[in-house]
Amino acid sequence: MKWLVIGGGSMGRRRLRDLTYLDPGEILLFEPASGRRRDVAEAFGVRGFGSFEAALGESPGAVVVSSPPTLHEEYVLAAMERGLHVFAEVPFVYDAGVARQIARRAETYPAVLGVSHTIRYYPPYRIIRDLLAAGAIGKPLYLEYSLGNYLPDWHPYEDYRDFYGARANLGGCGMDMILHDIAPVLWWMGPVTSVLARFSKLSALDLQGPDNQDVLLGFAGGARGYFHNDIIERGTLGRHIRIAGESGTIEWRQDQTSLRLFEAPAKASRHIPFSDAAGWEQALAASREMTAILERQRLSSGHIPSARGGDFTYESCYLRETRAFVEAVEGRHAYPVAFPLELDTVSVFHAIVQSNEEAREIHL
Repeated sequence: MKWLVIGGGSMGRRRLRDLTYLDPGEILLFEPASGRRRDVAEAFGVRGFGSFEAALGESPGAVVVSSPPTLHEEYVLAAMERGLHVFAEVPFVYDAGVARQIARRAETYPAVLGVSHTIRYYPPYRIIRDLLAAGAIGKPLYLEYSLGNYLPDWHPYEDYRDFYGARANLGGCGMDMILHDIAPVLWWMGPVTSVLARFSKLSALDLQGPDNQDVLLGFAGGARGYFHNDIIERGTLGRHIRIAGESGTIEWRQDQTSLRLFEAPAKASRHIPFSDAAGWEQALAASREMTAILERQRLSSGHIPSARGGDFTYESCYLRETRAFVEAVEGRHAYPVAFPLELDTVSVFHAIVQSNEEAREIHL
C-alpha cells in the first residue's frame, strides 16, 4: 500500500522519518514548494509531487496530513471522499462545522481516522492522567497550565516569518498550540463548560496575529482553571503544570524528569519519575529506536524542549503514535483516540477564539 504525506515542513518531516523507518509500503510526499519538495524528497528517499491531484493519482491507501492547521480540511475531506485511511496533526480539521460532520460519519467510516494526540505518549502526561483517575489528590479544584516557547527557535533551519507559525490565519501565532495543549487538559479534567479569553501582542516579533493567549476555564466537575500560551519566552521551561485537589497537589515543569505529588493527609511530597508511567518500557524502546534514527537523519525538524528521563527522548512519542496508526491501518488493533474527542477539543478552541473576539465569557 502507498502512504501519502502532505507537507514537507517540521511535522511532515517527522512523519516521513517515522514512516520510512516503519516501512509499511511506498511513501510519497506532496509539497507545493518546489525547493522544499526537492530537498525533503531526496533526504527521505521518497517520490515528491507538486500537485495534490497528481499525488492522489498514485492511489495511496493512507494519507497523513501535516500541512498548516487551517489547510487540513481540503486534504482530509478529499481523502475521506475516497474512503482512505486518514491521519492528521492537531487539529484533525480546524473548522468546527467540518469537525461536526466528520464526527457524525466517524462511527461508520470504513477506514481509520487517526487523530493525533502525540502528547498522550509523553510519560509525565500519562502519569498525571493516572494520578487523577486514581483520586491521588481527591476532587480536582484548580488547574494552572502555562506554555511558552520562542517562535524563532521552533524551526532553526528557516526564518520564522517564512512558515505558518507567524500567521494566525494559517493556525500559527500560538493558535495551534492552544489546540495541542487544551486536548490533554480535557483528557485530565473532563469537559469544559465555560471560557473567558484574552489574546494580545506584546513583543516586537513580526507576526500576523497575537503572541499571548490567556484563558480562564470552567469544568463540568466544578473545577476552575487558568491556561496560558505564548510564543515569546526565551530560555524558559516550556510547560509548567499545577493541579490542586481537595487532598493534594500535582506539579510538573518541563525541565524535570519527575513529577511532585503533595499528599495532604501525610503532609509530605514525593517525586514520581517518568519510569513510573504506564507504557514506560515502550517509551524507552521507542527512544532507543529514535536515537538511532536521528543519527541518520539528514534534515532537521522542529525543536521540542524537554527533559530527558534516562534514555527517553520526546521524539519517541511521534514514533509511537505513527506506529499506532500504521498498526491500526494494518488491522492489528483499533486506533487509540476516537474522533469524538477531537470534536471536543475543536469546540473548546473556537469558544476561546469567540470569547477573545467578543470580550465576554462563553458557555459551552
